Amino acid sequence: MKKYVLLLLMSCLYAATTFAQLNMTLLSNVSYDADGNDIWAWVAPDGTEYAIMGLTNGVSIVSLADPSNAQEVAFIPGQNSIWRDIKTWGDYAYVTTDQNGTTEGLTVINMSTLPDSVTYYRWTPDIPGLGTLQTCHNLYIDEFGYCDLSGCNLNSGGILYIDVFSQPGTPIYVDRGAAIYSHDVYVRENRMYTSEIYLGDLGVYDISNKNETVFLGRQRTPFAFTHNSWLSDDGTVSFTTDERANAPIGAYDVSDPSDIVELDQFRPLATLGENVIPHNVHVWQDWLIISYYTDGGVVVDASRPTNLIEVGNFDTFLGTQVGFNGAWGAYPFLPSGLVLVSDINSGLYVLAPNYVRACWLEGQVTDAITGQALNEVDVAIATAEANVARSDAGGLYETGLATAGTYAVTFTKVGYVPQTVNAVLSNGVVTNLNVALSPLVPLTFNGIVVDAETNAPIADAKVLMSSEITSFTATSAADGTFSLNSIFADDYQIVAGAWGYLHASIASIVISADEEITISLNRGYQDDFILNQGWATSTGVPAATIGFWTRDVPLGTYADNQAVNPDQDVSNDLGNLCYVTGNAGGDIGTDDVDNGIVILTSPPMDLSIYVDPVISYNLWFVNIGGSGNPNDQLLVKLTNGTETVTVETITDSQGAWRERSSIRVADYFDALTVPVSIIFETADLPGNGHVVEAGVDAFLVEGELISGLEPVALPSAELKILPNPFAETFSLQYELGIDTDQAELIVRNDLGQIVSVMRLPAGSGQLSMGQHWVAGRYTLQIRAGSQVWQAGTVVKQ
Repeated sequence: MKKYVLLLLMSCLYAATTFAQLNMTLLSNVSYDADGNDIWAWVAPDGTEYAIMGLTNGVSIVSLADPSNAQEVAFIPGQNSIWRDIKTWGDYAYVTTDQNGTTEGLTVINMSTLPDSVTYYRWTPDIPGLGTLQTCHNLYIDEFGYCDLSGCNLNSGGILYIDVFSQPGTPIYVDRGAAIYSHDVYVRENRMYTSEIYLGDLGVYDISNKNETVFLGRQRTPFAFTHNSWLSDDGTVSFTTDERANAPIGAYDVSDPSDIVELDQFRPLATLGENVIPHNVHVWQDWLIISYYTDGGVVVDASRPTNLIEVGNFDTFLGTQVGFNGAWGAYPFLPSGLVLVSDINSGLYVLAPNYVRACWLEGQVTDAITGQALNEVDVAIATAEANVARSDAGGLYETGLATAGTYAVTFTKVGYVPQTVNAVLSNGVVTNLNVALSPLVPLTFNGIVVDAETNAPIADAKVLMSSEITSFTATSAADGTFSLNSIFADDYQIVAGAWGYLHASIASIVISADEEITISLNRGYQDDFILNQGWATSTGVPAATIGFWTRDVPLGTYADNQAVNPDQDVSNDLGNLCYVTGNAGGDIGTDDVDNGIVILTSPPMDLSIYVDPVISYNLWFVNIGGSGNPNDQLLVKLTNGTETVTVETITDSQGAWRERSSIRVADYFDALTVPVSIIFETADLPGNGHVVEAGVDAFLVEGELISGLEPVALPSAELKILPNPFAETFSLQYELGIDTDQAELIVRNDLGQIVSVMRLPAGSGQLSMGQHWVAGRYTLQIRAGSQVWQAGTVVKQ
């Protein structure tokens, strides 16, 4: 089944048969015409090493006699299965499959006749009280020769104990453990660690007596989707994976299983937050060898389990997607020290690692004046090698590198003067560096937000000031003023906005002393969602249980290597936020819309200020999976309070931002005499179980504004306002003296904001109004076409 030894693509890229990334060198690569899965190895009595590579259509055995020219020497065909797992005992390899419909049970391969040939058979016993063994997800063989099968079609996926030592090559069923589904299992000294993936726990059991499994303790892992675990060399620390995007490797002190303590979490920093998924972790001489989908093999120094540092890596995946591509497994236990990585897409990689101990950097950060410990201090070592650290509540931080040297280390915290200190880092050495930061003097930043046309103050405007390390927000008062009293000297970007106005942005303003600023906003309607302008989120009937609209930085999710949620908002708008249906990240079903309707509604818009308003926005909508054909929709609606119309219906699934939508409002409403809101609504109704995700961004109303001219007095009109001032309501009697049946009365408050727009269907009449107005002064204007006339003022007491 071997296709060819060295990938042509690798040769073209690197122009050599060896390529080193961080402390790992490629020796050879075997590619296949089927997808890969698990990897294990076996050493013959003569010392020849063999890789055993799981494939969707069988098992490939590869000779490593010449590691720079690995060669397939045997192939065992099998039923199609995405999942195979492999372990060895003596001269035999044992292989499980876990695809629905497969019936291979446990495949037993006799390796003793390699490299000439192999023989094999399928062990599918009918176990009394359980049934016939057909599938298992995983297996582990301990130092005593007991094979523990996990995730089988029997015992609800709980552990089955199998003897593979009494009669080599002939498995013997012994007993079963608890009927709790186990995705993976590890055993040492009769203590079993099961990855109970659907419980989200690492379970620990005493199995000294296989007929009486004794529960010892359990630990919830970081993303509650426990995929596998492995034990440290001294048996005191268990390392776990959660097969979820962005999930960490967890390190736990398990010396007392009844009181398990988390020690640290590790993520590959070069791809932090990019939805990379960890798969399997193994431990060799206190190095972790971890396989990451789309990130390849990663080596972590775990000899100091409270400070896990990456010291090697080799990325086997050349694509740009994330999801379930790339490295499946990484095997580090060969006597030669070779590391074998199995890649789903591109086969077997034979790697020569250079194992180095980390250069640890640890210490405490305090306030230079008070001596108090400082938390949330960012610690950055100046090097291309990815690193990140932040001090905890006690001011303590831990970080490190793989490469020794003298480095500049910068300590940064909002409100303190950044400090850079040189540190000498050495492999296998803990360098302690304590730093005291000097506090900055807080500054005051005052401002006012005004209408760019009238210079009237704007109330409830949102102001965001952000620098590279922090941000501050404020809301303007009724007189348009705002104040930030505890900011610090820095270079800031300022964004301001209010509903009924366009955003204003100042790209750079250096604040070094108390400052004041006037921000002018132009009328219009715009929302890039960098500011919270009061959109309402709700549920319909039936009400969804998850996947509610939320304003956030979108977290990408993927299915079959296709985006379900884009992992960024629309480009070229302000900020990085949008509205998205659920944003928990991880699996596609974690926070998508389920069991009902979710609704996003804008605040009301007075579109009468436009000649011919057009509403534009960007969307994404994904509808896949579940029972039956996905048939959900994303609806866009307009409402004027009495009438609601659907203006766009989206049914096709597309996991990326779509071409911009534009809606001409006049196509749906004859007159814009009352405020209009836009509604975005989607649903996954009960019983469907489809994946439904949607996003909205870059909202804008486009069109020519009407009131470009200063209002003037009506040429001839009779207007009576009685009483004025008024307490509850007043009466407006009018005789316009103009030839029009399209006149409107516009009421503005003292801030210039529109309070009401009313149609005047004839040239004369009488209106009663003001009941719900707050106390204050109001300006009345008459508008007909592009003409605006001053009608008078009225005061409510």
